[in-house]
Amino acid sequence: MVQKNFWTKIGGACCIVVACITALVKLVLKYVVGTYSNVEYPSEAQQKIYKTIADIPGPRSLPVFGTRWIYWKFCLYKLNAVHLAYEDMFNRYGDIIREEALWNIPVISVKNRDFIERVLRQSGKYPIRPPNEVTANYRKSRPDRYTNTGLVNEQGEVWAMLRNKLTPELTSPRTIRRFLPEVNQLADDFNNLISLARDGNNVVKEFEAYCNRMGLESTCTLILGRRFGFLDGEISETATRLADSVTSQFRASQEAFYGLPLWKLIPTKAYKDFVASEDALYNIVSEIVDSALIDEQQSCTDVRSVFVSILQTSELDNRDKKAAIIDYIAAGIKTLGNTLVFLLYLVAKHPEVQEKIYNEISRLAPAGTSVTAEHLHKATYLRACITEAHRLKPTAPCIARVLESEIEYDNYRLPPGSVVLLHTGLACLDENNFKDATSYRPERWLDELTKKSPFLVAPFGCGKRMCPGKRFVDLELQIVLAKMVKQFEIDFEGQLKTEFEFLLTPVDSNFILRDRIC
Repeated sequence: MVQKNFWTKIGGACCIVVACITALVKLVLKYVVGTYSNVEYPSEAQQKIYKTIADIPGPRSLPVFGTRWIYWKFCLYKLNAVHLAYEDMFNRYGDIIREEALWNIPVISVKNRDFIERVLRQSGKYPIRPPNEVTANYRKSRPDRYTNTGLVNEQGEVWAMLRNKLTPELTSPRTIRRFLPEVNQLADDFNNLISLARDGNNVVKEFEAYCNRMGLESTCTLILGRRFGFLDGEISETATRLADSVTSQFRASQEAFYGLPLWKLIPTKAYKDFVASEDALYNIVSEIVDSALIDEQQSCTDVRSVFVSILQTSELDNRDKKAAIIDYIAAGIKTLGNTLVFLLYLVAKHPEVQEKIYNEISRLAPAGTSVTAEHLHKATYLRACITEAHRLKPTAPCIARVLESEIEYDNYRLPPGSVVLLHTGLACLDENNFKDATSYRPERWLDELTKKSPFLVAPFGCGKRMCPGKRFVDLELQIVLAKMVKQFEIDFEGQLKTEFEFLLTPVDSNFILRDRIC
């Protein structure tokens, strides 16, 4: 009995000792952990669990076909109103959306300013832009005409080689300066054309068609170094064929991209339409190039440098040279034509802006004088009007990229290789980025104190993948706007209708042009 009590006491004492030691260890550990927790033990924020692409909200996806069903006939959205579809989806799902292409490949759309800037700032040596699949597929099937898929669709070292060989003369400020006298003449011819096109009420119907002719004539003059008569009173058969082919190409590309992607399995109507338009473009441009080589009488010697630089690039196959000219002309028609309509529409709807332009340009370049580089340098309000038009109505409202490194956004982790659409157009309409975002206020670009992002107003793309014709289009817009406002009071009744044809495109634009009484 005594022995039992002895062991009981010993056991109790041991328990007390163990408890004391445990308490002491806990105190020591608490001190150590508290002192070094930032190093040894990540905080809750540091242990954050990220969501994946699969968690990003968006339209319901179907097996194989992904979310492209939303653009099918009788479904959620119209194929010619893709810009409105994205506006609605951002309202439904938030600032980040997941769609899925064929075989359920995710495509992420974002309109957040910080995300857009991060992606574009992180572009590497060879920024990856998702190719237009239907164009790439067709050109790969025609090695007799194309050695590659072209400057717009190629990637990596091939893209860099094409860019270095094809664009230096086109992007050179020296070339743009040499082109100034010819742009003045083009603008005068355009004014004469639209002046004669007015009806008894001074209305020019389907004004976008005349702007496309301006885009065609000026692009051909820049690229081929000669005039082709597309601004003459009666439009030529060649101009009609070329303009129709470009329109058909853009429409077919859009249907192939956003519609039911069966063209990857069988030659659908959209694919056949694309092939027909691409073939027509190739044949027409071949005729124009051959004509430019043979007929030197109509050459604009001051601006033949682009054409000559392309032809004299010995490192390039002749197929590459012709493909580049095709791409330049096709892009130039729509880019300049659409942008010019949007710019003139905004100026027409704001007569007070129009008067400020008139006063500025009349002071700098009096009647009867050409617009010079010095005039344009001083025409700050004129340039602000164009920048503001790019912000409100960009003909290319988003930039596509493939991520080169992992990016985190809004608790989502997007891995390298993710396809993202950066919706710069919708970001420009966000009050967080621009005050009175939906108002046309050129004055905002005259305020030196206003913080401006170089990545949001980007209708020609950004960085190394920027459209090589940007400077040319800007020059054209400045001179055409200056000369039109000097000659006409521009008006527009109602609202401008737009459709999406792989670019934001104006339709049925009827402008009122009254002769300005000085």
